[in-house]
Amino acid sequence: MSAPRSVPFTTPPPSPTAGHAPDRLTQLTLLLLSTLTIMSGATIAPALPAMQAHFADAPNAAFLVKLSLTIVGLAIALTAPLSGVLADRYGRRPVLLVSLVLYALGGGVGLIADSIGSLLAGRIVLGLAVAGTMTAAGALVNDLFSGPARGKFLSQQAAFGNFGGAVLMPLGGLLAAASWRAPFALYLISLLLIPLTLRLAGGLPAPLPTDSAQDTRPRWASIGVIYALSVGYMIVFYLMPTQGPFLLGTLGAAPAVTGLLLGAFTLVAAITSLAYSRFTGRFNPQRAAALGLGLLAAGWLTVSGATSPAGALLGLILGGLGGGLVFPNLYTWLADLTPPAWRGRVTAGMSSAIFLGQFLSPVLLTSQPAHEGLIFRVGALLAAVMSAALVAFSLRRARPARTG
Repeated sequence: MSAPRSVPFTTPPPSPTAGHAPDRLTQLTLLLLSTLTIMSGATIAPALPAMQAHFADAPNAAFLVKLSLTIVGLAIALTAPLSGVLADRYGRRPVLLVSLVLYALGGGVGLIADSIGSLLAGRIVLGLAVAGTMTAAGALVNDLFSGPARGKFLSQQAAFGNFGGAVLMPLGGLLAAASWRAPFALYLISLLLIPLTLRLAGGLPAPLPTDSAQDTRPRWASIGVIYALSVGYMIVFYLMPTQGPFLLGTLGAAPAVTGLLLGAFTLVAAITSLAYSRFTGRFNPQRAAALGLGLLAAGWLTVSGATSPAGALLGLILGGLGGGLVFPNLYTWLADLTPPAWRGRVTAGMSSAIFLGQFLSPVLLTSQPAHEGLIFRVGALLAAVMSAALVAFSLRRARPARTG
C-alpha cells in the first residue's frame, strides 16, 4: 500500500524539523481540544440518576440511560479510522471544524430531547465528533512537534485532559442540581473553539521523495503492540470509575467521599503527567510506560486489600502515578514510528484502541457482590503481565525510530 498523495490546495503545517515551535496560542488550542474527549462522558455523569427518573416510563430506562455514556466510546472506536482517513486526505483543520460543529449538535441534543431514543442518537453523533477531534488534533500534534518537544507536549496534553476531568465532573454536578438537562449546555463550548481552530495549520505534511517510499511505510508490528497495550491498559485502568465505587462502598465510603477519592485519583494522574513532561526525552518511552503499568498493578493490588477508605487512597495514589506515565509514553513511542503521510490513520487506530478498551472494561471485568476486591487483583495481574512484556519488548534490538 502506497502513501497517499498530499492535497495540492492545502497549506502544509510548519515542519517540526525546522526549529520553529508552535506559538503559545496554537499550543493552548490543542490543549483545549484535548479536553473535549473527557468532556464527552464526565459532563453528564452526575446527571444520570435524574435522567433515569425523567425517562422512568420508557422501557429499559435504567439500561438505556447508562448506555448513553458507553455508547459514545463505542461510536468513537468504530468511526475513528474513518476520521483518520479524512484527516490524511483533506487535512487536519477541515476535520476539526466539522467535528466541532457535530460536537455541539450531538452533545446539545440533551437540552431538547423528548425521548431516550433521540438522546442516544445525539450521543452517537457526539461519538463521531470526538473521534474526529481526537484523531485530527493528535495528528496535528505529530505534525508540529518532534523529538523531546513532542514527548513533553504529549505529557502536558495528558495532564490537561485529567485536570479538565477533575473540574468538569464537579461542574456537571452543580448544573445537574438545577436540572438534568443543564450539563448538556457545556457541549456548546465547542463552538467557542472554532475561531481558534481556524488559525491552525490546515494541510498535510509535504510529500516525501518517491525513492523513499519504503521508508514511509508504518512499522505495523510495533504499532500493533502499542494498540494492544492501549486496549489492555484501558481495560485495567477503567476498573476504578466502573468498579471502584462498589468497592469503596463496601469499605464504608459515602458517595461524597467516593467522589473525592476518584477525584484524587484523576488529580494524581494529571500531576504525574505534568511533572513527567519536564523529563521527557531522557528515558526510553517503552520502559517508562512499563514503569507506569507496574505502579498501576501495585495500586490495584493495594486497593484490593484495603480495609478502609484511607487504605484505598494509598492504592489510588499509586494507580494515579502509574496512569500519568502510560499514555504520554505510548503516544511518544507511536509518534516515533509513524511516517508523516500516515499520521491521521495511525492516530485514529490509537483512538479506537483506547475507547474499545474503555467499552470492554465493564464487560470483561465486573465485580461480584461480596467479592469486589477480587476483580482488582485480576486487574493488578494483567497490568503486571503487560509491564513485564513491555520491558521484554524494549530489550529487543530495534531499528532506529523515525522522528518524522
